[in-house]
Amino acid sequence: MLQQKTLIKPIQFSGVGLHSGHQATVTLLPAAANTGINFHRTDVNQKIPCSPKYITNTNRSTTITYNNISIITIEHLLSALYSLEVDNVIIEVDNDEIPILDGSTKPIIDAINQVGTIELNEAKKEFVIKNYIVWKDDATDAEYMFMPHNEFSVTCLIDYPSKLIHNQFAVLNSLDEYYTEIAPAKTFCFLHEIDFLYNNGLIRGGSINNALIYSEIPLSKNKIQWIADTFNQPINSIPEKGILNPLNQSFDNEAARHKILDVIGDLALTQTYWRGKLICYKPGHASNVRFSNFLYEEILHNNLAFSQ
Repeated sequence: MLQQKTLIKPIQFSGVGLHSGHQATVTLLPAAANTGINFHRTDVNQKIPCSPKYITNTNRSTTITYNNISIITIEHLLSALYSLEVDNVIIEVDNDEIPILDGSTKPIIDAINQVGTIELNEAKKEFVIKNYIVWKDDATDAEYMFMPHNEFSVTCLIDYPSKLIHNQFAVLNSLDEYYTEIAPAKTFCFLHEIDFLYNNGLIRGGSINNALIYSEIPLSKNKIQWIADTFNQPINSIPEKGILNPLNQSFDNEAARHKILDVIGDLALTQTYWRGKLICYKPGHASNVRFSNFLYEEILHNNLAFSQ
C-alpha cells in the first residue's frame, strides 16, 4: 500500500514568469492527507482547485482559472511534485504566473529535497492500468496510449518539420529516473516563433538562460542584435545558426525529454498516480490537458478500480 505524502516544512522560491514577465514568489506549504494539491493567489486572496476542468489556456503553457483569477505556467511545478509523489500541498503565489526559473524542474526538486517529504497515514490515490487505453486528439493528431505495466513509465515521440529536432524520442522508465533523465530538460522554442510570441504578449520573461532556442537559418547581424537587445544577452554569445545557447543544453534529445516533463505536469491535474506505460506521439499542452480531462471524466469517474 502506497502512502500519501506532503512536505516536511514550507519552501519558497522566486523568479520571473516566462510569458507575463512578472516577478512572483511561490510558497509550498505542507498539507494534511486528502487535501490534494491546491493553488492560492495570495495577492487577490483567491483559492484555485487543481483540476483539468479549470484549465482555460494551453497556448505555450498551461493556465488554470477559477472565479476569473488565473495562474499561468503551472505544469513545471506540478510535474516536479508528481515526480516526488507529493499528493498534498498548498501552492501560494503572489502574482499571476509560476516563475520559469531555468526552464526545467531541477531547481524546484532541489528545493523540495532540501526540506524532504513525509508519508501520511492515508493510502495514495493510484489507478492501475489493466486494459489498453487509446486516445487521439483529432485537432492536433496527438496520440496517447496507456498500457498495463508494473510501474509508471512514459515514452514520448515528437515530430517537427525541423532539421535540428525532427523525429526525437525519449523514455522515462520509472519516476526513480526523473531527476537525472527528465528534470534538467529545459523548455524550448524556435527562433522563427519568437517574433510572433513576443508581439502577442507571450515570453515577456523569456531569455536565453531559461529556454533552448533553435535557429535553422543563418542569422543576419540585425537579427542577432535584436536577440541580444530583446533578451539582454551579450551579442558575442549568440551563434549564427543552430542552438543559440548550446551551453544550456543537457541532452541531445532535450526537446523530447522536456515533452515528457510537460506531459507529466499536465497529467498531474488528475490528482491521481497512474501505474502503467504511457506512450505519447506529438504531445502538446492542449492535447495533454484534453487527454487528462478524458482520464479524469471517463476513466476515474466511471471506474472504481482504484488500487491501494
